Amino acid sequence: MAGTGVFASQNAVLLAIGDNPRISNASLARAAFVTPQSMQGMLVTLERDGFIVRTPHPEHGRIIMTELTEKGTAAAQAGTIAAEAVERQMLAGLTSDEVKLLGDLLQRCADALEGS
Repeated sequence: MAGTGVFASQNAVLLAIGDNPRISNASLARAAFVTPQSMQGMLVTLERDGFIVRTPHPEHGRIIMTELTEKGTAAAQAGTIAAEAVERQMLAGLTSDEVKLLGDLLQRCADALEGS
C-alpha cells in the first residue's frame, strides 16, 4: 500500500465510498474496522489530502455525500491491485481445494462476528 498514498484502512474506506457515495459514517467505520469517531478523523484527512470530496445532500440537509476524486479513484484502484498481489502470494502454496476451504472457513468466522 506504500505506493498508493493511503493506509489499508483508508483504502477500505475509499473502496466503500466508490461503491456507495451515500454510505453512512457508521458503515464506513465498520468497513475500516475503526470507531465512528476515528472514521470522522479519517474522512477529514482523506478530504484534506484530496482523495475525497464531501458535500451536503441536495434534498436532505443532514446527509453528507462523499465522493472520490480522481486521486481517490486512482488510490483505490492501486490499493486493489496491491491487495490482489498479496492475496496471490499468500495463496500460492495452497491447492484450489484448500483455497476454497480457507474462504469458507473465513466466511464462517465473519458470519459469527456479524452475529455478535
